[in-house]
Amino acid sequence: MSVSILIAVLYVILGAVLFLLGAVIFRENPRGRVNRITGLMLFFAGLGPVFGAVGTVLGPEPTVRYLSSSPFYYNLFYFWELFFPQLVFFASVFPAAHSWFLRFRRLKYLIFVPHVFHIFWVSFLARPELDFLDPDKLTGVAQVILAPLGYVLRLASLFFSVLLEFHIKFFSIVNLAYILIAFWLLLMGYRQVKNPRLRRQVRILLWGIPGAVGTYAVAFILPSLGVWQLPEALRYALAITALLFGAGSIAWSIIRHQFLDVKLIVRQSLVFSISSALLVAVYLLVIIQVSGLIKDALELDTPLVDIAFIVLLLVFFQPVKEQIDDVVTRFFLRDKADYRTIIEQYSADIASVFEPGILKRRMMEVVTGPVYVERAFFAFRIDDEKYAVEWDGYADRAEEVHANDPVFHTLARRDKPVFFDEFAEEESASELLPRLKEWGCRLIVPIREQESLAGVLFLSEKVSGFRYRYEDINLLSVLTNQLAAGMTNARLYAEALEKQKMEEELNVARQIQMQLLPQADPAGPGYKVSSFAQPSRQVGGDYFDYFDRAEGRLGLVIGDISGKGVPAALLVSQLQAILRAEVRTAKSLPEIISAVNQIITESTTAEMFATLFYADWDPVARQLNYVNAGHNYPIVVRQDGTSDTLRVGGLALGVIAEAQFEQSRVQLVPGDLVLLYTDGLTELNDPMGQEYGEERLLRLLKENRHLLAETIKNKLVRDATRFALGELGFDDLTLIVLKLDDETPKTEGTAAE
Repeated sequence: MSVSILIAVLYVILGAVLFLLGAVIFRENPRGRVNRITGLMLFFAGLGPVFGAVGTVLGPEPTVRYLSSSPFYYNLFYFWELFFPQLVFFASVFPAAHSWFLRFRRLKYLIFVPHVFHIFWVSFLARPELDFLDPDKLTGVAQVILAPLGYVLRLASLFFSVLLEFHIKFFSIVNLAYILIAFWLLLMGYRQVKNPRLRRQVRILLWGIPGAVGTYAVAFILPSLGVWQLPEALRYALAITALLFGAGSIAWSIIRHQFLDVKLIVRQSLVFSISSALLVAVYLLVIIQVSGLIKDALELDTPLVDIAFIVLLLVFFQPVKEQIDDVVTRFFLRDKADYRTIIEQYSADIASVFEPGILKRRMMEVVTGPVYVERAFFAFRIDDEKYAVEWDGYADRAEEVHANDPVFHTLARRDKPVFFDEFAEEESASELLPRLKEWGCRLIVPIREQESLAGVLFLSEKVSGFRYRYEDINLLSVLTNQLAAGMTNARLYAEALEKQKMEEELNVARQIQMQLLPQADPAGPGYKVSSFAQPSRQVGGDYFDYFDRAEGRLGLVIGDISGKGVPAALLVSQLQAILRAEVRTAKSLPEIISAVNQIITESTTAEMFATLFYADWDPVARQLNYVNAGHNYPIVVRQDGTSDTLRVGGLALGVIAEAQFEQSRVQLVPGDLVLLYTDGLTELNDPMGQEYGEERLLRLLKENRHLLAETIKNKLVRDATRFALGELGFDDLTLIVLKLDDETPKTEGTAAE
């Protein structure tokens, strides 16, 4: 194979690659301005090596020398130079359209005028010989007529020849200027672009395309200007290098960085076609060389050797091709912007990120990165009546829009992205649509949580005029569904954290509340006291306390605050503080309770109140003076089995500020017991819904009245727990047992209980 044929083959291959790339880009989006300009640019670029291949093959052959030097072929070659103004066009619209290109919609085509004139000029002058002006080469009538003007015609022929040579040489300056202008425009566009993926594409093209045309300028333009002269072999090498630079950079941008938003399936086809073609070429070369060596070694000239060798290589072709395809996929088609990779990464984020702000920011990074969207913002549902529209991307500056707006009303019935144009008929009835139109909304993506519309993602046009493709629509649908799940998980996680935090705080409050309660039960000559308290939650609304009074008396108090949880616990602490302050005064029991009632009424709301039983126990006189402020009636069980209740007092605390309270007295004897309790005991329910009740309570007290206070308390708690099958109910439960010793002590085998 001669060198000229090899060079021609390389030219044809590289030209075909440029044609293929141009066709791929144009076919991807024929309506896209950037795709049309880029496809035409690559078409003109492909003409150069193809015409060069024809010239290389035809030029040396004597039989076809006329064809290669004919005016038709010679002038057709100059059409490829339309690549240079088309390159300026490309740099004017990619990665961002420059202002001059948009402002001068018709005048911009004037950049083609020099090259159109150039093609017309060289076509008119044909070749430097200009046979029609040479009298010696004329025949017949033309020679007779023009012979006297021979000298003038020869001068004209010489003038046009010099003019053509001058034009061809110095028109290279125009091409060089266009190269510099295109590079400057690409550089300016690169500085304007914010999208990181688009910046990577432009960065590759800034190296590739200027590198290609720069190498071409070194090989052809500068020598034509007389700057230097290069050997023909070096010029061919530089020309091939230039083509590799240009075609390689664009192919790499398409395959690796999704140049001009080319579909994944197109990129896969391109890569696998190139890899398969290279593999086939390598196999063919191996077959030819090795089969030749075998024939020479065995001195055989039979096709059986070729057939056997081809069959042997075909056995290994498919496994090798599969390995190459895996390598190609891993290194060329799977990157961070591949849609499958995006979905996998975002799915991982959903599982590990529980911060709504981070989830939304990751979504924004996807749509403004690999999807090439210029701008985007969210709207999320606040409640059934309002949505928060984050116009500037900040949730804390969101504007509220009613849920009845046609945008939300329509999207509530959709589960796929909707183009903005579909809302044209509803614009007059919407508060949101005119603002979206002004903002430049192009696509609206619903974010659904189960059967309801949880939010909306609003998207503008894509950068550089790219269109929304089917792949984009599917990706956005999948990602917004994942975002909805992630936002739900984040909300549930936040609620769980808040609940955990509240539980921890309540546990601390419980510890504090339990520390405020008596740590030990009192006992004195002839009596013992035993207590039990269990809140239904971490903190409760039941309250009991003991006070040391003058002359050896003991104050006993038990109360029940309306409600449960933290509000009730706060009122308990307030009630305890007020009582402890009041019992240190010399006031009577009614005066103490009246003062407490006055403060509680003034410092709480109408729905908050407290029942309270306060008793002053005199162990010497065995008298119990008390005031019952709306509390459950304490039960007195006598030694002989009779019983009574302590009812005298007044209203609950916190109801009426001026309420009056009465005091009463009960005389106790040895063996009597008094039970103070809250309604959490008598209103305790079993699984069938039956209440524990006062009758059951009184029966148990009478049956066990002869036992010690601690034992009676334990039996009460055990019986209540057994009644409720292990659950002490949803209300706080508190009780105090005051038991007077019998005059004749007896051994109680059950005391250890």
